Amino acid sequence: MKKTWIAIAVAVAALGGSAFAAGSGHEPHGHGHSPWTMDAAQADKHIEMMVEHILPDGTAAQKSRVAEIAKACFNDVKPLHQQLQEGHEAMTKLLAQPSIDRAALESLRADHMKKMDQVSRRVMAAAMDAAEVLTPEQRAKFNGALHMMAASHMGSHMGSH
Repeated sequence: MKKTWIAIAVAVAALGGSAFAAGSGHEPHGHGHSPWTMDAAQADKHIEMMVEHILPDGTAAQKSRVAEIAKACFNDVKPLHQQLQEGHEAMTKLLAQPSIDRAALESLRADHMKKMDQVSRRVMAAAMDAAEVLTPEQRAKFNGALHMMAASHMGSHMGSH
């Protein structure tokens, strides 16, 4: 289950942010810009390149379906990512005030966790949908590639704080 969660986390990371850093305002390293700020055509192209990179031995039908699943997930998660960013900024502002409004901060924290759960559920659903498209051998390779990307991505975020 741990490897599955890492694969899911990196699926979001590969699209420009991760469940662990959502709303942090940090841009993914090596991309030059955040996929969260891309227009739909740019995001679609980015996803297609990621699918090609992670699933080089997939059939055209499999790649198309996995890309379709990832695009739908990205489109569903993007507004939540924006809301998480806004919540993070609101928390930062509240923590900088002369007096601390614990009730407001707790409300923002609870809302943040609710949105993170929504992201987690949506990404898990997409991961399960994608897994059903792949053979067991392809899933193993796909998860291995995602695991390597997750380790790289998480390391870059850890070093940037």
